[in-house]
Amino acid sequence: MSIEEIENAILSFVKERGKVNYEEIEEWAEKNNIGSYTLRIILNDLIERKFLDAPDGFYEEESHIEPPKPKSITLYHSSDYEKLKEYLKEYRSIGILRFFEDLTKIGVKNVNELLRRAIKEGYAELTSSGVVNATEKLFKS
Repeated sequence: MSIEEIENAILSFVKERGKVNYEEIEEWAEKNNIGSYTLRIILNDLIERKFLDAPDGFYEEESHIEPPKPKSITLYHSSDYEKLKEYLKEYRSIGILRFFEDLTKIGVKNVNELLRRAIKEGYAELTSSGVVNATEKLFKS
């Protein structure tokens, strides 16, 4: 399994359940042949990139060698992400520079990460000529 496949599987697992405690996702990972170290690295990366959130914080670890273990995991909910989706609903096709400029003006932070998320979730696409397009999935959500 590639890292991207593991990320997508984790995101699907969390999306299905809403809020997952670490023991649940660790058990799921074990069944899917994903090691605990790999799981922690990917979870922390997804939290850092704002795909997931650790609303209850992290367990205290005596060893600083291992990545931190979140107590629970949920999907990251951001009003900035909702602003990006609303913007794309209004401006279905827009140049990437204008897209970044406009979203920054309305106070959206981490536009690049949020755009990546929208593309990954199928709400937007980026053409080779630098145009951001809304997808039909965006209008169905």
